[in-house]
Amino acid sequence: MKNIHWLACLSLALGVSVGIGPALAQRDEMPPGYPQSLEADLHSLLNRLREGKPLPELLVRLSSTYFDLADDLLTDDNKRREAYLAGAKAAEQAFNLNENNADAHFFHAINLGSAERLRGIANAALVVKEMKRCAMRAIELNPQHAQALQLMGALSMELPWILGGDEKKAQEYLERAIAADGNYTKARILVARLYKKQGRINEAITQLEAVIHADRPHYRYAWERQYKQEAELLLHELRHP
Repeated sequence: MKNIHWLACLSLALGVSVGIGPALAQRDEMPPGYPQSLEADLHSLLNRLREGKPLPELLVRLSSTYFDLADDLLTDDNKRREAYLAGAKAAEQAFNLNENNADAHFFHAINLGSAERLRGIANAALVVKEMKRCAMRAIELNPQHAQALQLMGALSMELPWILGGDEKKAQEYLERAIAADGNYTKARILVARLYKKQGRINEAITQLEAVIHADRPHYRYAWERQYKQEAELLLHELRHP
């Protein structure tokens, strides 16, 4: 592989549907002070884990918070990687306690992949294998798991064929993700790019307009700063070739 573009798409392709408490509120509406508020969320979760028996749901929230911290607040790559790895570890602890927790498998995959992206491609093949295993397990447990479907779509779209890249499968995963929850707008952008490549311009435009005019996009912080602008640029390219 010449680069790690196949993982770059993952950093914000992550709408997460856990929705189990204030620490995950930024999925739909950014809480006051976000993303700085993530530090207080993290300390609160760590204190709760120290005070009582670790529960899978609490560990998933911790993993999600570490991911958000690395994605939206931290700027030093070493600290970001540490946070992603801590998130991967928390998610692994969660599915070791409850193997049927689909969100735990998903967060392990996405934290692990994001950490590897920052380090480089030395172990890319091994990491991709683990990411796909966890994402597929999440889908097996919950066929409507939009985030895991989106992740598999992104991997299938961006990876070279030798690592499992397949645009037909990518489209299937992304369309399933949108059908499960269309508020994960990154999936719409990715499938619009596939439609564009296939000459299905009207369908691509429909997906991009849905991104731009989304009322309640998951990961609003990312939507406001990246996804909406990305959709607007691609839409302009399609309308003014």
